[in-house]
Amino acid sequence: MGVNGFSYISGKAEGYELPLQNFLPTLPRGTFPIWVEKMGISNHLLIDPISANPLLSVELAASGYRILSARSNPIIWLMTEVIAAAPTEGYFATVLNKLLNTRHGDITLSDHLQSLYETSCLNCGKMIQPDGFVWDKDKNWPIFKVYQCKHCGDGGEKGISDFDRENLIRLGNLGIHRSRAFQRVVFGGAYEQTSLNEALDCYLPRALYVCMLLVNVLDRLSLEKDQSKNIRAVLLSVFNDAHSLKHWPPRDYRFLQLSVPPRYFENNLYLSLQKVTQQWRHIENPVEISYWPNLPKERGGICFFQRELADKNQLVPENIETSITTIFPRPGQAFWTLSAIWAGWLWGKKAVSPMRSALSRRRYDWLWFTKAVHIALNRISTSLHTDTICLGLFPEYTPNLAFGLFTGMQTAGYQLEGSAYRNSDAILQCQWVRNPNIPSINRSEIDLREIVRHYLALRGEPAEYHHIIMHVIIDYARKNGISGKLSEITETDFTQLQNLIKQLLSDIYFLNPHQSELPGGSRWWLINEKNIECPISERVEIEIRNFLMQRNETQIFELDLEICSKFNGSQTPERDLINATLQAYADPKPENPNIFRLRLNETSTLREKDLIEIKELIKKNGNSFHLQVSGEETISWIDPITKEILYIFYPTITAEISRFVFRQKAEERIHQVIVFPGSRSSLLYYRLSHDPRLSSATKERWHFLKFRSVRSLGERENLNLESWEELLDSDPPLLNSPNQLPII
Repeated sequence: MGVNGFSYISGKAEGYELPLQNFLPTLPRGTFPIWVEKMGISNHLLIDPISANPLLSVELAASGYRILSARSNPIIWLMTEVIAAAPTEGYFATVLNKLLNTRHGDITLSDHLQSLYETSCLNCGKMIQPDGFVWDKDKNWPIFKVYQCKHCGDGGEKGISDFDRENLIRLGNLGIHRSRAFQRVVFGGAYEQTSLNEALDCYLPRALYVCMLLVNVLDRLSLEKDQSKNIRAVLLSVFNDAHSLKHWPPRDYRFLQLSVPPRYFENNLYLSLQKVTQQWRHIENPVEISYWPNLPKERGGICFFQRELADKNQLVPENIETSITTIFPRPGQAFWTLSAIWAGWLWGKKAVSPMRSALSRRRYDWLWFTKAVHIALNRISTSLHTDTICLGLFPEYTPNLAFGLFTGMQTAGYQLEGSAYRNSDAILQCQWVRNPNIPSINRSEIDLREIVRHYLALRGEPAEYHHIIMHVIIDYARKNGISGKLSEITETDFTQLQNLIKQLLSDIYFLNPHQSELPGGSRWWLINEKNIECPISERVEIEIRNFLMQRNETQIFELDLEICSKFNGSQTPERDLINATLQAYADPKPENPNIFRLRLNETSTLREKDLIEIKELIKKNGNSFHLQVSGEETISWIDPITKEILYIFYPTITAEISRFVFRQKAEERIHQVIVFPGSRSSLLYYRLSHDPRLSSATKERWHFLKFRSVRSLGERENLNLESWEELLDSDPPLLNSPNQLPII
């Protein structure tokens, strides 16, 4: 197969904020519409056989595409329908009023819920609704309450009062509510009951009391069809706010396991009800929803199909062109288990039935993932033509699960055409084509050593383990090193490949390891440096500089797409490299930090003028020290008596320094000085900290001198060679790490 020419498509900076955000796989805003247009499949019916994130179907349908989406998880289905309706502020008003005005004894449900959480402000003493309470795991009482008093403005973490403890005591024995929560879901299997109890342990008694109270009210309410959907969306948001998986202080991470953190936050669920309408608005205009066999109309829409239908029916007429667009979710016990529980709470045991396997499974390894992918794709294969394109995104991938993904797709008859990943985004993007007759290959024919050598030579600088193993896995899959028969896949396949890679990394005649304290650990580089490319970080700088010179200003998203199109597959630059390079040449506009404008002094004309000035100053200083000065592109200071070279200066207006560092012979007595604009400091810092080969080569008798330092030294009176040497490193550009870089 040819070169992996697939280009990574990054999403827009603002992203999405969804209900259940911490459970769902990431969907970068705008990635799939750009991808679909790029592939020329905008007129195809786009099939999502997995439906892991509701916004994938909604975003594509809102962009005018036709979507056929699997309906498996009832929680995802509910979210898709509600978000597709483009709910406004008043969308939930009717059902919320019905819910909160329901009687609970002598008072309304609203008053009762407020009483469960109310507390007194420690400053003014007035009763208020706190944001929630902070708990230490296995404690009987919260340790703090968190509030912002609307009366006096006091706020923050505050100590718990006797009133707060008494308020919990007044709830009494809440075991009956846990029992009800259990009975609405359980089928009777031992593993299922264990999973259910583990999930219920993630709910504090007060939170579970409120959830079951709302479920009881739901059962009594008389609602129209749309209202029934709306109220369930409201309750789903509350159920998600009610669990205790949230760290305190807050952390942004995905909940994969049912594990309560050492310190966690209990939300005020009354306030959750007040804020629920803010979580469901993501598109401006409603998207039309239909159910198979009523496929979407030409103007776009979403059609749901039951997975079981695909086993027995031709889902799509043969005259309709189709492609696959899907997200592969990382296996997550927490979401699948809670989805089963929430489905039981919202609809009863019948809704749990399709998800019972989630309650009985404990281990999700790469081989399980292989089989899950195989089943999902194989199920719709009879409805697809040969050569059908599949666009897949895998957030929070790991090398073993990536191997499982490629194996599952290969065994389902999909040949990998190209793939790219970004470690900092934790996103793997892949493109396959359906080919039921993928040719098989003897795995021993694939030269892993050559794959690694070629990757590093093309990269031009050392790489960490993650990048190396991911490149090998992708190339291995593209070269059909994976069997096309599921029956031939064994649980040791990944371990065997991993061990072969580790053997290569430990071969001292092939690779040289460089220790690093950066995330990802050591970096590896080739012993034989023949036929290597210029370092990728320098090529990225060249492309960004040229782009800015042509455009003068750019949106970060636009620049990232352009740069990723230049560096395909495993050479995709990380965001921090692009950010560091962008900061070296441009500044954000005050009114819009996502738009960067080339600095006025960065034009080619002005920088060339700077370069001429700096060269003249270096020559002038050398002459003032009574040294012999020679050279134009590089300038040497030579002792006129011994004829020994004392200094070699390399003036440059970029951070492309490898042409100086690696082309010079190591001379113990010669000081090598790279002279550069101060605005390149953070980029040079990034390069030296991420490229141990470059850092090691510049440790001895190499200096970094800013243009401004050259000017400053040139203005000093009575400057001699001795004082020059003392002041040479007085303004080090690499003393501190750069400030926080903007996020693409």
